[in-house]
Amino acid sequence: MPQKPFVIGITGNIASGKSVVRNYLANFGADTIDADLTAKDSYLPGTPAWQTIQDTFGEDLCMADGQINRSKLGMIVLNDPASLRKLEAIVHPYVHLAISEQIEKCDRPVLAIEAIKLLESDVVKLCDQIWTAAADKQVRFERLVQNRGHSEELAWAKINAQAPQEEKIACSNTVIWTDGTFASTFQQTARSLCDLGLPMVRQIEQNSLRMHSIVESKFQSACDLLSGRTQQGWTCDRIYNVLAANLVPVLSHEEELIQVRRLSTRQNLALLTHQAPIKTEHASEQIIFPMLEDWLRGAYRLLAVSRMVLPSRDAWQCRFLPGEDIPEDIPEDIYVSFLKANGLMPGEVWVKSLI
Repeated sequence: MPQKPFVIGITGNIASGKSVVRNYLANFGADTIDADLTAKDSYLPGTPAWQTIQDTFGEDLCMADGQINRSKLGMIVLNDPASLRKLEAIVHPYVHLAISEQIEKCDRPVLAIEAIKLLESDVVKLCDQIWTAAADKQVRFERLVQNRGHSEELAWAKINAQAPQEEKIACSNTVIWTDGTFASTFQQTARSLCDLGLPMVRQIEQNSLRMHSIVESKFQSACDLLSGRTQQGWTCDRIYNVLAANLVPVLSHEEELIQVRRLSTRQNLALLTHQAPIKTEHASEQIIFPMLEDWLRGAYRLLAVSRMVLPSRDAWQCRFLPGEDIPEDIPEDIYVSFLKANGLMPGEVWVKSLI
């Protein structure tokens, strides 16, 4: 059995930057869980929670494909605390079980759980530390309007429906203030991890090659490489921004950074969308891809690669399968929606199980 990871619970009010902190931790090598996504996945068509939610809130919540209309359900519980408690009573047991099982199986030294209702749920008992992502109320309002497309009325309604963030701060071991730049949030997250004596770099080595988490000292090298490859002006600020939403492992030959890879993620699914340069004189894809797979393994169950990134010959040599051949234990609805969110369909990717 793997040794129990150090579990960090990340909480905070709406639009406070929780996901940014979680993504930074993922780039440092942590296994991560988005409890909100886990909750939504718990009521996919055919699951016990799916039927219970229909029985409780009405079958008219179901759309033509059987999916529960989450926007409609969200508006019901937003305006009715009693309905919210009913929904949480249905979903929370499944979320707690799923998170407990992932912690038990985790073989990475750090696991981070993002949950807006962390302190109100039993999941808090699974955590070794509580971190709160915090931001001024006006900043959170502007994020909801500008980044999520909320009306001003809806944004304030969501913010004011929650208890003050000071209550979460008072219960936390660490507070990450996200009002400032992405660089500030990254550095606070790194410093908090360092203060705990936890690893901040995940790396896989093979001879003179090293696949590893990108560190700040390599940001300028990454900018130079990306600028040359994409003909765009990359800056260190842009690297902080990309790390807030994507995985960005890099490949070094001896001490020289030679390749930057960018992956989109959804829970335990990873999709390679960009790499620069596509080819390197120092190693073939048959050497580099197994290193990437090992770097991802332990937190991700499936690696998908855009066919624009990996030609057919290389894909077969690296033992990828066509994107339609996903493992049976990965729900098709989740897999397809993940690809669609990245502008792709199953026929446009290669896949490989990392289990």
